[in-house]
Amino acid sequence: MALVDYSSSSSHSDSENDEAPSAPPAKRRKHSPGSGPQPNAPSAPSSSESGLPPLPSAFHDLYASTVRHSVVDDPALHQGRKRLIPHVVGNWPSHLYIEWHPLADQHEKLVQLVCKVNEHIGNRAKLHNFLTSDLGAPLPLHISLSRPISLSTSNKDVFLDKISSALHASAVPQFSVSPKRLKWYKSPDSNRTFLVLQVASSQASNSTGALSNPELMRLLSACNGMVQSFNQPILYQTKETDSADEAFHISIGWALDLPVDEESNKALDAFGDEDFHFVKSWKISVPGVKVKIGNVVSHLPLSTGAASTASKGLSKSLFGL
Repeated sequence: MALVDYSSSSSHSDSENDEAPSAPPAKRRKHSPGSGPQPNAPSAPSSSESGLPPLPSAFHDLYASTVRHSVVDDPALHQGRKRLIPHVVGNWPSHLYIEWHPLADQHEKLVQLVCKVNEHIGNRAKLHNFLTSDLGAPLPLHISLSRPISLSTSNKDVFLDKISSALHASAVPQFSVSPKRLKWYKSPDSNRTFLVLQVASSQASNSTGALSNPELMRLLSACNGMVQSFNQPILYQTKETDSADEAFHISIGWALDLPVDEESNKALDAFGDEDFHFVKSWKISVPGVKVKIGNVVSHLPLSTGAASTASKGLSKSLFGL
């Protein structure tokens, strides 16, 4: 059989491969700052070139829980905080809420605001924030639509199905809210005082100075009605005459044993500084409601249709009775 006649260059290359094993590629020699000319290092890609697509919203639901250190209530593990609902095997701590992930510049501005208020209250109390984790990562914030509640193993799945149906029946479309005021909120269940941003519907007129939240009121009505049917405490509307329109808020900080008095209220004037004027123009979108049962978070989307009018019966009672 005749041999294939390769060109001389190919023969030379093949013979080199046959005679000696291939050596690893030579490492590039490091140069000291004064050792002569160096090749230009590749420039780092710009933010527009290296920008990654945003994570899907469902991703955040997978890692919404912190690590459990103990099933026993130990305030030393939580900066002096006490568990409102004691841990009971077979019960699932649950919560209904609207989640907000501030943009980077919004997060930075909120951190500055909390620091400013902390400077004003001085050594009366230490103001902790809800904005950043122990590892320095930005944290999501929320608007509560329920108190902390507890569901049994036997009814947690039923609750999720029913609250999903109730929110769908409420026909609340997607909407947005805006921060309008900075307030202190004294917890009725603990010795904590919260620094909160009161919110109002971005579409509502506030010519009278009152905060209006027609969409949040309808969502709260659906949530409270369902929570009450499972023998759990409702949020805000403990009496028929109670109004929750101005109660909706986003907690951004908290302190232990801080009295709400003239001195602490003066610290809230920081919100009126020029640095924070545009915070009131932020639009916080509300695409749906989160249902957290144990460490599992479900997202219940709101409809994308045109906004509908509020229920006529809301002025009489939270549950339309």
